[in-house]
Amino acid sequence: MKKRLICALLILVLVASCLTVLTACKKDKVIMLWGPEEQREVWLKYANQFKEANADAFKGYVFDYAGSGDAGAYGNMSVDPTKGAAIYSFANDQMANLANLNALSPLAGADLEWSQTNNIAAAVEATKMGDKYMAYPLQADNGFFMFYNKQYFVGTSVWDATKDDLKEGYTMRDLYAALEENSAYAGDKTKIMWPANDSWYISGIFFGVGGDYEVTYDAHGKQQSASCNFAYTLPEGVTDYNKGDFTVGYAAVQAIKNTYTNADGTINAHFLYPGNTGYNDLVSYYTDPNGEFKDTPMVATINGTWKASELKERWGDNYRATVLPMVEDDAGNKYAWKTFAGYKHLGVNPLCEFVADNPSNIEILHKLAQYLSSKEIQVERYNGWNAGPSNKEALEDDAVKADVALKALNAQYDRVCVYPASHALAGQNVGNGLGFRVQDSVPANYWTPIQNFGANLYVEYEAGKLDAFSAGKLKRTLATLQYDIEAAAQ
Repeated sequence: MKKRLICALLILVLVASCLTVLTACKKDKVIMLWGPEEQREVWLKYANQFKEANADAFKGYVFDYAGSGDAGAYGNMSVDPTKGAAIYSFANDQMANLANLNALSPLAGADLEWSQTNNIAAAVEATKMGDKYMAYPLQADNGFFMFYNKQYFVGTSVWDATKDDLKEGYTMRDLYAALEENSAYAGDKTKIMWPANDSWYISGIFFGVGGDYEVTYDAHGKQQSASCNFAYTLPEGVTDYNKGDFTVGYAAVQAIKNTYTNADGTINAHFLYPGNTGYNDLVSYYTDPNGEFKDTPMVATINGTWKASELKERWGDNYRATVLPMVEDDAGNKYAWKTFAGYKHLGVNPLCEFVADNPSNIEILHKLAQYLSSKEIQVERYNGWNAGPSNKEALEDDAVKADVALKALNAQYDRVCVYPASHALAGQNVGNGLGFRVQDSVPANYWTPIQNFGANLYVEYEAGKLDAFSAGKLKRTLATLQYDIEAAAQ
């Protein structure tokens, strides 16, 4: 009897031990977050803060992080949305593709109200697709504007001493002329660069003179059709492009070439063309005062916030930034160059495993996404990586308000854009009437045709073909550009 009792007790001990081991071996499920790899610690810090405040909702779960967000979001999510992140950052031009995967949970009710109340309107509108808002604004700094070195322009004909800035309505030719006023800066001794072979920047000129595109989608976010008027518009029922109105196309071509040519059509000696290496590879111009270009310094460049730190280091107290120059056609009509405004958003994936475990978990994920896009994390992302906030309170942070590049970009966003006095639409708004066009999902075949168009135009002028394209060839070239943009769907 005593032996049986001992055996029974041993069995109970063994069972209890096994249960303890099994419990210890049981792992919590993972809720995956995606964002930039360098921001891993910040994201996890705030996610775990939210978890502590909402412990019951996340019982049995832990957060993990992968640097698969931003530019890589769609590529990674397309592998299998059910295995993708629960919450992830992405560039707004991926939104339609992600919606096509059903990997975005639209905002509604109190969630949408939160987004609209806490973020600037332009960033909120950038999350809109059709009549739905698909994500939370996270970052509002992906646009371009003019950086310049004050010492080369102060006291010249382009300088406004009352504003301590370049004069209102300046053009690229004004900048070139100002450099010629000092023999030390004249000729090819100083350079100004804008990426005239980059479709992102070229698009801004098309938008500035009245061009635009439109994409239609089905219920799943798949492109159904694309249209644009970068070349011409046709009367209803007419299909022959030769009978179209080429006002926009001609104005765009003239405006583009007048940013780097003299009045006689030759390339201005101060203009630096980035060539095939790409403008971001011109490291010596940005960072090395003793580099290859030390005797021909870059004194102004159209670029974005990601170059702010390098330029500030290079130019020191003379580091400045302002709105884009005006662009002008051959008749002297001036248009405001628009920035192609890109944003970064935070998406909630309704197909993730956390929601599959319990569909009602989608509600707490939306609250977490709000927390991860709120003032505190946006300010921390700015302090760490110069990420420009979309959150209204974050924009009131002293350091953010004092940021030279962000002030210039926000001024560019707020810029009033109307047609010039001699235009048939004189005084009316160009597009939205502001200095930006939201970079939403572009036509599937968008970037390459514009890039080739811009590069070929420059090559023609560089080769001394001062008429660039004859009237007939220009029509055909513009018509081909518009056809290529409109032809392809996703």
